[in-house]
Amino acid sequence: MDDRDTVIERARIVYMDSGVTNNITEALRLYLRDVAGPDEQVPLFISSPEQHQMREVLKFGRPECDFCKAEMFFRICAVDQHGTTHATAWVCKNCGYEFYSDMTPKQWLKVLRGADRK
Repeated sequence: MDDRDTVIERARIVYMDSGVTNNITEALRLYLRDVAGPDEQVPLFISSPEQHQMREVLKFGRPECDFCKAEMFFRICAVDQHGTTHATAWVCKNCGYEFYSDMTPKQWLKVLRGADRK
């Protein structure tokens, strides 16, 4: 895990797990403003091919949670409760259900595009 990922994980723990926000960008912004030391200052936004692919995946819509029927959110480089990093995850912010996958956003796009043609 690089420095940025470590800072993002800390922001998630401090601001998302405590219920302050459900938005990782907002959690990171608050963490950088209120908690992070000089050695933890990282860029707030980084554009990457994976993020572009994530936006493309979300154009197909968000699946419903199997348990509560709320919309699920898509994560890249998701870490499960055991500390294992997965390429992606679908997460329900309502009930907390998480579906981890080792499929990359690019692989999800191929699957979704194939399903869209049927």
